[in-house]
Amino acid sequence: MDEQLKKLIDEVCCYPDPSLERQKALNRLLMVIQQLPGIYKSGHQDYLEALNQTWEWVSRKICSFEARSPSLQQSLVIWINGYLKWRIKDLYIPDSNYTISLDRLTRNDEGDETTLLNILPDRQSQTISLDLLDIKIAQIQETERQCLGKRIWQYIEQDEEGKLTASHPRKNPECHCHLLAMRLLLEQPPHKIADIARELNISNQTLYSHWKKNCLPLLREIGMNFGSD
Repeated sequence: MDEQLKKLIDEVCCYPDPSLERQKALNRLLMVIQQLPGIYKSGHQDYLEALNQTWEWVSRKICSFEARSPSLQQSLVIWINGYLKWRIKDLYIPDSNYTISLDRLTRNDEGDETTLLNILPDRQSQTISLDLLDIKIAQIQETERQCLGKRIWQYIEQDEEGKLTASHPRKNPECHCHLLAMRLLLEQPPHKIADIARELNISNQTLYSHWKKNCLPLLREIGMNFGSD
């Protein structure tokens, strides 16, 4: 594993940042790193957010990583956990500066009246969906499951049946599930929803709602269909 990790890290660092070659090498490295035993876990409901921030940090800083013990793998896990634990610690710092009623009515870009609760990301649904894809794409350990993960990854990338591209808000056809899945799940580091919304000239609320209510269930269905083959 040490030799594999060193080879993957060296490959990432030999390419200029940013570049397509570096991004592809980084994706391969992250898929291996995310399988390493010993990555710190937490029961906090926003653990996935802290973990995603950590992978973003790893993506930026991996070329400055230096092994501190004879085992590169052990040093890498300690290095990652050192940052991840601080991000998890941040989650427990209360923010009492303001309170917003989630039952307050608002309207999205399509003119539909809804509550703030409905347009916020569904933590349970998102966790189930992302966990499924993580298991089948990034954290799979057996050879059989690795092959399965690659098939799902390729399915999302190619979208040959057009299922993901066909799902979009009524007034924003460019904000389809294929684009969002590529930006939020497959690219490392993942893009921020606010940045995508700004680029597509769509409100954060509409994008959140579409991702939560349409894209995540569709991706979960795709993952389950592959899992039942």
